[in-house]
Parts: sequence; C-alpha cells; structure tokens
Amino acid sequence: RAPAAPRLAPLPAPAPAPVPATKPSPPTRSGIPPWYDLDAKWDACLDLSIRRVAYSSLAGAFGGLILF
Repeated sequence: RAPAAPRLAPLPAPAPAPVPATKPSPPTRSGIPPWYDLDAKWDACLDLSIRRVAYSSLAGAFGGLILF
C-alpha cells in the first residue's frame, strides 16, 4: 500500500478590512445633535426648493424666448 499524501492546512480567512473611525458631528449651539435638528433640515430644504424653482423658471423663460 502506498503512503497517503500529506494533508495541507486550510488557508486562514482573510482579515476584515479596518473600519475607519467616524467622528460624530458636534452638537449645534442649541445642544441638539445634527441628525435631529429639524430647523437646519427645513432651512436646507427651503433653500434648495427656492433655488430650483428660480433656476427652472429662468431656464423655462429663456427656452420659451428662444423658441418664440
């Protein structure tokens, strides 16, 4: 009988990639964490909405003028 081939040890599992440490956002002056600060969210929402309405109105007026 022939001798059995030597068994190889299984390869170790690769180490997981290190997770970068995330620095939490500092609280606002009112002490409310940024993800709960609804005033800031509403301000950003209104600012973005007003800009989009103004820019699209100008683009529409310019497009209408070109087509006229």
